[in-house]
Amino acid sequence: MNYHPSFTHPSLNSSRVIDTLRFCRPIFVCILGLGCTWATVGYRAQAEEFATGPLQESAEQFHADVLPILDQYCLHCHTSDAPSGNVALDRFDSPRQMFAHVRTWLKMAQTQNDQFMPPKDEDQPSESERKTLVTWAESLGKHLDEKPSTDPGQVVFRRLNRLQYNNTMRDLLGVDYDVATAVGLPEDPVAFGFNNIGTALEIPPLQLEKYLAAADEMLSRAVDTKPKSFSFDMTKVDFDLEGEMPEGRGKDGPIPPATEVVNGYRLFRLSSTHHFPLTIDKAGTYRLTFATWGHKGPQWVKWQPDLAISVNGQVRKSISVLSVRENPGEEVLTLRLPAGEVDLSVEFVNAEIGPSWAENDHRFRHLGWKSFEIAGPVSPQGIVPSQEAHEKIFIAEPSPRLAPQDAARKILDAFATRAFRRPAQPDEIDRLLTIFDMAQAEGSTFEESVRYSLKAVLVSPQFLFRMEQTPVGSDPQPVTDYELASRLSYFLTNTMPDDELFRLAEANRLHQPEVLKQQVARLLADERSQVFVHDFAGQWLHLDELDHALPSEEFFPEFTARTRHAMRTEVLMFMDHLVQENRSVIELLDSDYSFTNRDLTPIYRYGGYQQEFQKAEINKRRNPERGGLLGMGGILAMTSHVSRNSPTRRGKWVLDVLIGDPPAPPPPDVEQIDEGSDKNQAKSFRELLSLHADESSTCAGCHRKMDPLGFALDEFNPIGRFERERQGEKVNATGVLPGGRELNGVAQLKEILLEQKSHFVRNLTEQMMTYALGRELTYEDRPAVAAIVARLEKNDYKMQELIFGIVESYPFQYQRGADQRVTLNP
Repeated sequence: MNYHPSFTHPSLNSSRVIDTLRFCRPIFVCILGLGCTWATVGYRAQAEEFATGPLQESAEQFHADVLPILDQYCLHCHTSDAPSGNVALDRFDSPRQMFAHVRTWLKMAQTQNDQFMPPKDEDQPSESERKTLVTWAESLGKHLDEKPSTDPGQVVFRRLNRLQYNNTMRDLLGVDYDVATAVGLPEDPVAFGFNNIGTALEIPPLQLEKYLAAADEMLSRAVDTKPKSFSFDMTKVDFDLEGEMPEGRGKDGPIPPATEVVNGYRLFRLSSTHHFPLTIDKAGTYRLTFATWGHKGPQWVKWQPDLAISVNGQVRKSISVLSVRENPGEEVLTLRLPAGEVDLSVEFVNAEIGPSWAENDHRFRHLGWKSFEIAGPVSPQGIVPSQEAHEKIFIAEPSPRLAPQDAARKILDAFATRAFRRPAQPDEIDRLLTIFDMAQAEGSTFEESVRYSLKAVLVSPQFLFRMEQTPVGSDPQPVTDYELASRLSYFLTNTMPDDELFRLAEANRLHQPEVLKQQVARLLADERSQVFVHDFAGQWLHLDELDHALPSEEFFPEFTARTRHAMRTEVLMFMDHLVQENRSVIELLDSDYSFTNRDLTPIYRYGGYQQEFQKAEINKRRNPERGGLLGMGGILAMTSHVSRNSPTRRGKWVLDVLIGDPPAPPPPDVEQIDEGSDKNQAKSFRELLSLHADESSTCAGCHRKMDPLGFALDEFNPIGRFERERQGEKVNATGVLPGGRELNGVAQLKEILLEQKSHFVRNLTEQMMTYALGRELTYEDRPAVAAIVARLEKNDYKMQELIFGIVESYPFQYQRGADQRVTLNP
């Protein structure tokens, strides 16, 4: 497969060394001009003829039987122009569009099963009409689940998100540094619940500037440009002394000389000036290193020697020597020096510090100075590069047998191959070598010249984007082994493929089922998989909201920042345990264990009082409410208000996160409940909430679904402590679900969720698959989802079976052909 690099080399004819900003800016201007719409490049988005058989029958039945019922009872409210509850039922211009909205039809079927819609004050369908709607929608979902997979979905040129970029820079360069935070990379937008969705990961102009800064930051830590160095032995450097030492004897014996050499250090007791004439080839930032110490004197006197550094007679910086004689060290600073002849001078300015004790006894600071080194140009921060990282990148160096350009080619070919996550093409390396050649021609060192080319790689779209080449033809094709390696690695470790994945991809073996399964197991056993587990769990469960949870320390003093952190840790450790021990995903709904420490035990009333987190068994007879996500303080706290529970927020979280049936957002003009109003002060919050729902028809539908779920959790206070009574009254945790089923408390809620665990398992599968693919799922993905759910049912719902199923799925391993007719997304 041929790869065509997206960057081109603009004309560069400045007399200065090439700045890769000029090399890279046109690339991103092109990208920004396109508005990042590469998702459709190479595809013909045409409506494909829908399949015959059951799906054709569903389409015919829709027009014959379903549409008349919708027209009579539903379409006056649920149209695309003003969809009530954010549900539109008129998007059926073609069978494909009708299929694309299968989620809407299944939601409609649920409302008919529960006789939830239409509202009670409107005409109601007959039982046979409701049955027609339900049977048709459920049959459509079943037919779509069973249809052959023919479309692996839309592959988008995805930008690395912030987490992936940070990790990839670390692993590529061998430098563990949070460069995204250092340069202020913006947070990524969230779509479909996750921040790694390709169509949402745009690249605004500010982001380009941050990438350029990040490349400089990382390369300054990874590349030793072998700067020119000037070293001085201070025992041999001339100096000028200011003043004279007293003569005779002092209080403690003979007065010492103004200067002497002690243990390799030149010791000064008088102020002194030192000149260092230099010839600077290139203006820039230089690192100055002083091997020195200051005499340690009485605590009530400032005894640190001060040094003033001048350039051509003008004081530019000053420092205090903090090291002491008993523990000598180095003082390091950076200073910008001009090119040409430079007189650099250093003055010890504060030797004499006080009046005499006696006639011949003055007090003096002591300065011990062993050596002085000037090196540069270096990065503005004066960073000392990692020699290990440097050696990892510079796998060749010029020699009598290897020309500089040939050595640079070896370095750039290996580096670009890892950075682009597939073999670098010869023309790509030729372009990078053009930069190297121009830098060499302008007098840069070999390392400096290579560094410019490395920066071009780090701001190339081939690095910043996960690009996959569209196969020729109209049929879907398996992704290449290199592309599969990237998909796998960014799914399970959120970073670039490691050496073993590269090796298997190069040998074209990764796609072999047994090899692929071994690699999934290997990556899950690797500690790097914790990044995937925490990132997925944090986003799916909305854990970031815990940092801004509303319960106040005024009402709940134990709800401190430390407690929040412990609550988050509990959830993440639970998820880690499910993955590493290959436990059942059903334990997310209910379990007989969790993880606690000293901060959580007083709230939960189970577990030990150890400071460190440990697995804690839950006695289900004593604590039936605990176990699973709904018994964890982090989930309960982030869905509460300042001083009370929020049944609506808790119920919404259950619908959205566990069931995958998020309610519509509230209307923009909806009024909030005013608990402080005179007319409301005598009412309970449950009564106020009921009135709020009854008074607004637009709110009633969603509240009837959310509130009973939230009330079932009401025995948990805002920070998750279980309370059967509150303010002297028994907590009312009852509710009635749509359809008329009653429930009382979290134990019954969990029973209902377990009875319908297939909905939870399917939702979890869809959520993780969305995360793995980095795109919205469509109805074409339903066969793959259904197959994974069936696989889980046959294997005790083991967590690793879910992950294996996603990696082995058709959408994960295939991509569309360039001429394939594709499904229109909803």
